Amino acid sequence: MSHGNELPKIIDKTQADIDAAIVAIQGSDIPASTKDFVISCVKLAVWVPKALLEQKIKLANLRKLIFGIGRRNKKKSKNDADQNEPKNSAEENDNAQSTTEPKAEIAEVSQPSNQVTSQGHGRLPHSAYTNTIDHQLSITDLQSGDPCPLMCGGKVYCFEPGVIVRIKGQNLAAVHKYQIDKLRCGSCSYLVTADLPAHLGDEKYDYAIKAILALQKYYVAIPFHRQAYFQSLLGVPLPASTQWQLIEDVGSAALNVFPALERIAANGNVIHNDDSHVKITDLIRHNRLRPDKVRTGMFTTGFISRSNQREIALFYNGTKHAGENMESLLKKRDETNGPVIQMCDALSRNIPVSFKTILCNCLSHGFRKFDELKDFYPEQCIHVIKCIAKVYKNDEQTRQLTPSERLTQHQQQSQPIIDELYAYLTDQMESRQVEPNSSLGKAVRYMLKHWHELTQFLRVPGAPLDNNIVERALKIPIRGRRTWLFYKTEYGAMLGGVLTSVIYTCALSGVNPLDYLIALQEYKDQIVKEPERWLPWCYQETLANLSLAA
Repeated sequence: MSHGNELPKIIDKTQADIDAAIVAIQGSDIPASTKDFVISCVKLAVWVPKALLEQKIKLANLRKLIFGIGRRNKKKSKNDADQNEPKNSAEENDNAQSTTEPKAEIAEVSQPSNQVTSQGHGRLPHSAYTNTIDHQLSITDLQSGDPCPLMCGGKVYCFEPGVIVRIKGQNLAAVHKYQIDKLRCGSCSYLVTADLPAHLGDEKYDYAIKAILALQKYYVAIPFHRQAYFQSLLGVPLPASTQWQLIEDVGSAALNVFPALERIAANGNVIHNDDSHVKITDLIRHNRLRPDKVRTGMFTTGFISRSNQREIALFYNGTKHAGENMESLLKKRDETNGPVIQMCDALSRNIPVSFKTILCNCLSHGFRKFDELKDFYPEQCIHVIKCIAKVYKNDEQTRQLTPSERLTQHQQQSQPIIDELYAYLTDQMESRQVEPNSSLGKAVRYMLKHWHELTQFLRVPGAPLDNNIVERALKIPIRGRRTWLFYKTEYGAMLGGVLTSVIYTCALSGVNPLDYLIALQEYKDQIVKEPERWLPWCYQETLANLSLAA
């Protein structure tokens, strides 16, 4: 039987037994090359389980660590390519547990509840459907006040109407053909053509199909060629080049309101920012032509600006990282507003150079470092997880409070927990109960090194606990990169960032993005004059005023 085809016998050994075995091998009479091979096998057998437990290492990365990267021109499957991609903090958070707050994670160590919850029927109520075509079904042979049809002596009266929902499918694009009748004089050849309805317009593609394509591309993440093939199956040819031209029309309309969104976002109370990577083929080609180029990286920077119960999303694609994009954004900030509260992870490239901000670091990042190690170091990790979970529970109770009231409550309830956690982590390091260079030691040192920034919510009114909101937002461009893989040009990347910003800002504002993108195209000439009146949260009021004026 060949080696590797049968499962080896599992033998439990302590570290002392392993050290004694290595010493015995070194003192044996076997050749030196064989000694090195056997000792390496023993160390590898000990290291692999520890790496899998501590780092949750993927099989592709484990293969690369053991056998090397291999030949660069070797063809890899799509799955292998995705697994071997280096991930920054934002993409690591794209996993299922990435943006789960510690309050949910602590469920593993808490006592199970015996409370029985009532079972629902699982059907959505009719009120959940807000964008509908309404029909009125009236009773034609009876009116309020008429005698009862059962001749019981009573009279009928108005009662609460019932509602039924019927959902009908349709193609992405509904193609309307108009056959135009024509008559021609047999003598003078004068041609008489049927009149065209005014609602037809002059454009072959209407505003709605353009807006839908933009949503399909930059929110649902459907590539142009996939959309084109799907539409051809349904008998509606829609080439990829045509899709881009239609989306470019939507992007030019969205560019009219984007600077106004930037100005309002720059003057927010709290700005969250983070990076993910992106691929732009033109820049990749330029980097290959200029191997001495210093900056070769490409980034998607995501911002979420929060103020007065309003949230604005901004996305930028290009060579600038989060700190440089933050620098450009803060140039639009009013100096009288003072420094902004900035929430990001602990990377230095997230911080602007010229502008002073109230820097906060993500407590959820520190939490996840211990959550990944709780199977290997259960005692220390679960203690830290419980402490952070209590802080999140306190924060959940402050949702409806003002920033000042929230700060007071955290100082009263969370400060003792944070002080106890700091003392515990410091004691673990000073008493050498944790090896500084181990995975647990690195997690503890990360917390202690950034302690001031991680606990700003105890000193600054309105300071958030974590950066989860922007990490969730970055999943939109990340899933786009995983399906249509790259942008072709810097212009296309810029336009994609603008449309993604407008669409996700609509989602944060509870506005229908399809209706909004249609309105931006329809009233494009008026938006140029007063873009502030056409932002997602106020454009409906502007439309109502225009209707009244008309």
